[in-house]
Amino acid sequence: MERTVAHVDMDAFYASCHIRETPDIKGLPVIIGGDPEKGRGVVTTCSYEAREYGIHSAMPISRAFQLCPGGVYLRPDFQLYKSVSENVMGILAQFADVFQRAGIDEAYLDVTRRVTQYQTPYHFAQAVQHSILTHECITCSVGIAPSKSVAKIASDFRKPHGVTVVPQEDVLSFLRPLPVEKISGVGKKTRQVLNDHGITTIEQLEKTDVAQLERILGKSGSWLWVVANAKDERPVGYRGSVHSMGKEHTFAKDTKNVQDIFNAVEWIAERLARRLHQRTMEFRTVSVKVRLKEFRTYNRSRTLPYHVDGKDVIIAVSRELFQEFRGEYIRLLGIRLTNLRATKTYQETLLQWF
Repeated sequence: MERTVAHVDMDAFYASCHIRETPDIKGLPVIIGGDPEKGRGVVTTCSYEAREYGIHSAMPISRAFQLCPGGVYLRPDFQLYKSVSENVMGILAQFADVFQRAGIDEAYLDVTRRVTQYQTPYHFAQAVQHSILTHECITCSVGIAPSKSVAKIASDFRKPHGVTVVPQEDVLSFLRPLPVEKISGVGKKTRQVLNDHGITTIEQLEKTDVAQLERILGKSGSWLWVVANAKDERPVGYRGSVHSMGKEHTFAKDTKNVQDIFNAVEWIAERLARRLHQRTMEFRTVSVKVRLKEFRTYNRSRTLPYHVDGKDVIIAVSRELFQEFRGEYIRLLGIRLTNLRATKTYQETLLQWF
């Protein structure tokens, strides 16, 4: 039986959650992020209407306000996002033979057997969309293909609220015209390296010798060749190994305001804790990276007596490590977690240590 994988991706998830709670702002440019009046912070995400103004995630909120002063500016509400996400994932799991949560707003479903209960894979995708819209009042896009990598590319093909089905016999013809950056994991730097070597489309990537790609990009080069040649055989549920995870925040203006800095710590900790939860992992070492306004960069680390996975521990340790930099103008703050392992059934709390 030919394998069938679905990738389901919520449309502008954070903005959609706010619109669901406040229907009056539907159809307006909604921007989630920092305070536009103070001009501090960045855009976390935005609605499709806001993207028409050229606004995008990680843009300084002050720039977003210049582009769209009449937009609806809201602060993030992570408790809301978490609640809606849990409900959505519960719905998706009911449609899957095998389910893999890939983020707060996306998931992979092996539907090889389940899809046969519907007239076509397209009708299956529509049923998924209808269920999420009916129960949670938000929309999603669905990609269906023989592999995870192609399904993910397909889910982004007709956003928002789109369905793209790529049968086995059409995979290569679907992939070939697309730019290389459509492959998950190909960011600006990788795209530029490939472009500098004359590789701009997936077809060119497909026809490049794998040894050359490995010379250019290392191990990731061989993986991109696998995707371009439609040879991705990873099962749904497989995540690969992770040795560390981290995130950084660059302030719109250098700051020594402790509250702003601690807000950034909490913002980063929330995302790292979510990634730990998604991968059912825990950490033991916390590292903080601090870049001062003169671009001097410092790293401080602490290894804990036990493995844990809590957001509060990340915040507590990071704040402690930051103390020696109080009073300095901070340009960038980053947190990285290492000494990772799969989560144990029983967790000990380390908050008593702080």
